[in-house]
Amino acid sequence: MTFVLGITGGIATGKSTADKFFSERNIPLIDADIIAREVVEPGTAGLSKIAVEFGKEILTEEGRLNRKKLGSIVFNDKKKLERLNYLLKEELFHAIGEKIKEAEKKKPLLIVVDVPLMYEENYHQLMDAVMVIYVPERIQLKRLMERDGLNEEAAGQRIKSQMPIEEKKHLADIVIDNSYSVENTYRQLESWLQEHFPEVWKGN
Repeated sequence: MTFVLGITGGIATGKSTADKFFSERNIPLIDADIIAREVVEPGTAGLSKIAVEFGKEILTEEGRLNRKKLGSIVFNDKKKLERLNYLLKEELFHAIGEKIKEAEKKKPLLIVVDVPLMYEENYHQLMDAVMVIYVPERIQLKRLMERDGLNEEAAGQRIKSQMPIEEKKHLADIVIDNSYSVENTYRQLESWLQEHFPEVWKGN
Protein backbone atom coordinates (compact mmCIF):
# COMPACT_ATOMS: atom_id res chain seq x y z
CA MET A 1 0.00 0.00 0.00
CA THR A 2 1.29 3.46 -0.93
CA PHE A 3 2.13 5.89 1.89
CA VAL A 4 1.30 9.51 1.05
CA LEU A 5 3.64 11.94 2.81
CA GLY A 6 2.63 15.60 2.79
CA ILE A 7 5.34 18.25 2.97
CA THR A 8 4.71 21.81 4.04
CA GLY A 9 6.31 24.73 5.81
CA GLY A 10 6.30 28.48 5.38
CA ILE A 11 7.60 30.78 2.69
CA ALA A 12 11.43 30.51 2.57
CA THR A 13 11.62 27.73 5.19
CA GLY A 14 13.12 25.32 2.64
CA LYS A 15 10.45 22.99 1.25
CA SER A 16 12.35 22.93 -2.05
CA THR A 17 15.35 21.39 -0.25
CA ALA A 18 13.18 18.48 0.89
CA ASP A 19 11.62 18.19 -2.58
CA LYS A 20 15.09 17.94 -4.11
CA PHE A 21 16.09 15.25 -1.61
CA PHE A 22 13.14 13.02 -2.51
CA SER A 23 13.39 13.71 -6.25
CA GLU A 24 17.07 12.73 -6.25
CA ARG A 25 15.99 9.37 -4.85
CA ASN A 26 13.36 8.87 -7.58
CA ILE A 27 10.49 9.07 -5.10
CA PRO A 28 7.32 10.34 -6.84
CA LEU A 29 6.81 14.02 -6.01
CA ILE A 30 3.63 16.04 -6.53
CA ASP A 31 4.22 19.79 -6.30
CA ALA A 32 1.11 21.88 -5.59
CA ASP A 33 2.88 25.03 -6.84
CA ILE A 34 3.21 23.47 -10.30
CA ILE A 35 -0.45 22.40 -10.25
CA ALA A 36 -1.43 25.91 -9.09
CA ARG A 37 0.17 27.28 -12.26
CA GLU A 38 -1.62 24.73 -14.41
CA VAL A 39 -5.07 25.64 -13.08
CA VAL A 40 -4.60 29.29 -14.10
CA GLU A 41 -3.29 28.70 -17.61
CA PRO A 42 -5.06 30.66 -20.40
CA GLY A 43 -8.50 29.21 -21.09
CA THR A 44 -8.95 27.67 -17.63
CA ALA A 45 -11.85 28.33 -15.29
CA GLY A 46 -9.33 29.33 -12.62
CA LEU A 47 -7.85 32.18 -14.66
CA SER A 48 -11.31 33.38 -15.64
CA LYS A 49 -12.37 33.56 -11.98
CA ILE A 50 -9.26 35.56 -11.05
CA ALA A 51 -9.72 38.03 -13.92
CA VAL A 52 -13.35 38.63 -12.94
CA GLU A 53 -12.42 39.13 -9.27
CA PHE A 54 -9.26 41.23 -9.61
CA GLY A 55 -9.71 42.84 -13.01
CA LYS A 56 -8.12 42.23 -16.40
CA GLU A 57 -5.14 44.37 -15.43
CA ILE A 58 -3.69 41.28 -13.70
CA LEU A 59 -3.34 39.67 -17.16
CA THR A 60 -0.40 40.14 -19.51
CA GLU A 61 -0.86 41.27 -23.10
CA GLU A 62 -0.74 37.58 -24.09
CA GLY A 63 -3.63 36.79 -21.71
CA ARG A 64 -1.52 35.04 -19.11
CA LEU A 65 -1.56 35.67 -15.37
CA ASN A 66 0.81 38.44 -14.28
CA ARG A 67 1.93 36.78 -11.05
CA LYS A 68 4.02 39.70 -9.87
CA LYS A 69 1.09 42.10 -10.19
CA LEU A 70 -1.33 39.72 -8.51
CA GLY A 71 1.18 39.09 -5.72
CA SER A 72 1.54 42.81 -5.04
CA ILE A 73 -2.25 42.96 -4.58
CA VAL A 74 -2.89 39.91 -2.41
CA PHE A 75 0.20 39.97 -0.19
CA ASN A 76 -0.72 43.47 0.98
CA ASP A 77 -4.30 42.55 1.81
CA LYS A 78 -5.11 39.42 3.81
CA LYS A 79 -8.77 39.44 2.75
CA LYS A 80 -7.82 39.54 -0.92
CA LEU A 81 -5.38 36.66 -0.42
CA GLU A 82 -8.10 34.63 1.29
CA ARG A 83 -10.42 35.44 -1.62
CA LEU A 84 -7.82 34.27 -4.15
CA ASN A 85 -7.31 31.00 -2.28
CA TYR A 86 -11.07 30.50 -2.09
CA LEU A 87 -11.50 31.05 -5.85
CA LEU A 88 -8.94 28.37 -6.72
CA LYS A 89 -9.63 25.97 -3.86
CA GLU A 90 -12.00 23.62 -5.72
CA GLU A 91 -9.82 23.32 -8.83
CA LEU A 92 -6.65 22.78 -6.81
CA PHE A 93 -8.10 20.27 -4.37
CA HIS A 94 -9.53 18.21 -7.22
CA ALA A 95 -6.33 18.40 -9.31
CA ILE A 96 -4.06 17.39 -6.40
CA GLY A 97 -6.36 14.52 -5.46
CA GLU A 98 -6.30 13.27 -9.06
CA LYS A 99 -2.49 13.50 -9.19
CA ILE A 100 -2.25 11.38 -6.04
CA LYS A 101 -4.61 8.74 -7.48
CA GLU A 102 -2.64 8.69 -10.71
CA ALA A 103 0.66 8.21 -8.87
CA GLU A 104 -0.82 5.46 -6.68
CA LYS A 105 -1.67 3.37 -9.77
CA LYS A 106 2.03 2.53 -10.12
CA LYS A 107 1.99 1.25 -6.51
CA PRO A 108 5.11 2.96 -5.14
CA LEU A 109 5.82 2.51 -1.44
CA LEU A 110 6.01 6.29 -0.93
CA ILE A 111 4.59 9.41 -2.63
CA VAL A 112 5.55 12.92 -1.53
CA VAL A 113 3.06 15.79 -1.92
CA ASP A 114 4.32 19.36 -1.38
CA VAL A 115 1.46 21.71 -0.47
CA PRO A 116 2.24 25.17 1.00
CA LEU A 117 -1.30 25.61 2.38
CA MET A 118 -1.47 22.07 3.77
CA TYR A 119 -3.27 22.95 7.01
CA GLU A 120 -4.92 26.18 5.92
CA GLU A 121 -6.89 24.42 3.18
CA ASN A 122 -7.22 20.99 4.87
CA TYR A 123 -5.03 19.06 2.42
CA HIS A 124 -3.66 17.12 5.38
CA GLN A 125 -6.85 15.04 5.12
CA LEU A 126 -5.41 13.53 1.90
CA MET A 127 -2.11 12.56 3.59
CA ASP A 128 -1.02 9.66 5.76
CA ALA A 129 1.39 11.98 7.59
CA VAL A 130 2.62 15.56 7.28
CA MET A 131 6.26 16.64 7.46
CA VAL A 132 6.91 20.30 8.27
CA ILE A 133 10.16 21.89 7.08
CA TYR A 134 10.89 24.30 9.90
CA VAL A 135 13.04 27.32 10.65
CA PRO A 136 12.39 29.94 13.37
CA GLU A 137 10.61 33.03 12.05
CA ARG A 138 13.69 35.28 12.45
CA ILE A 139 15.63 33.00 10.06
CA GLN A 140 12.61 32.74 7.77
CA LEU A 141 12.45 36.55 7.56
CA LYS A 142 16.18 36.88 6.84
CA ARG A 143 16.13 34.20 4.13
CA LEU A 144 13.06 35.65 2.45
CA MET A 145 14.57 39.13 2.36
CA GLU A 146 17.76 37.75 0.81
CA ARG A 147 16.02 35.40 -1.61
CA ASP A 148 13.43 37.83 -3.01
CA GLY A 149 15.24 41.13 -2.46
CA LEU A 150 12.49 42.39 -0.14
CA ASN A 151 12.74 44.90 2.66
CA GLU A 152 11.82 43.79 6.18
CA GLU A 153 8.27 45.18 6.02
CA ALA A 154 7.41 43.50 2.69
CA ALA A 155 8.94 40.19 3.79
CA GLY A 156 7.09 40.38 7.10
CA GLN A 157 3.77 40.92 5.31
CA ARG A 158 4.28 37.80 3.22
CA ILE A 159 5.13 35.71 6.27
CA LYS A 160 2.11 37.05 8.19
CA SER A 161 -0.17 36.14 5.27
CA GLN A 162 0.41 32.46 6.15
CA MET A 163 -0.26 30.33 9.20
CA PRO A 164 2.65 30.91 11.65
CA ILE A 165 5.45 28.38 11.21
CA GLU A 166 5.38 27.62 14.96
CA GLU A 167 1.73 26.57 14.64
CA LYS A 168 2.56 24.30 11.70
CA LYS A 169 5.41 22.80 13.71
CA HIS A 170 2.95 22.00 16.51
CA LEU A 171 0.52 20.30 14.09
CA ALA A 172 3.19 18.28 12.25
CA ASP A 173 3.66 14.52 12.45
CA ILE A 174 7.33 14.97 11.50
CA VAL A 175 9.49 18.10 11.91
CA ILE A 176 12.68 18.66 9.91
CA ASP A 177 14.79 21.55 11.21
CA ASN A 178 16.23 23.41 8.21
CA SER A 179 17.96 26.10 10.28
CA TYR A 180 21.46 24.89 9.47
CA SER A 181 23.19 23.49 6.38
CA VAL A 182 21.62 21.59 3.49
CA GLU A 183 23.79 18.62 4.52
CA ASN A 184 22.29 18.72 8.01
CA THR A 185 18.75 18.78 6.57
CA TYR A 186 19.59 15.89 4.24
CA ARG A 187 20.88 13.84 7.19
CA GLN A 188 17.54 14.31 9.00
CA LEU A 189 15.59 13.30 5.88
CA GLU A 190 17.89 10.33 5.28
CA SER A 191 17.39 9.16 8.86
CA TRP A 192 13.59 9.39 8.53
CA LEU A 193 13.59 7.53 5.21
CA GLN A 194 15.90 4.83 6.50
CA GLU A 195 13.78 4.27 9.61
CA HIS A 196 10.35 4.25 7.98
CA PHE A 197 11.04 3.04 4.44
CA PRO A 198 14.20 0.92 4.54
CA GLU A 199 13.28 -0.74 1.23
CA VAL A 200 13.18 2.66 -0.48
CA TRP A 201 16.35 3.78 1.28
CA LYS A 202 18.26 0.64 0.26
CA GLY A 203 17.13 1.11 -3.33
CA ASN A 204 18.91 4.47 -3.33
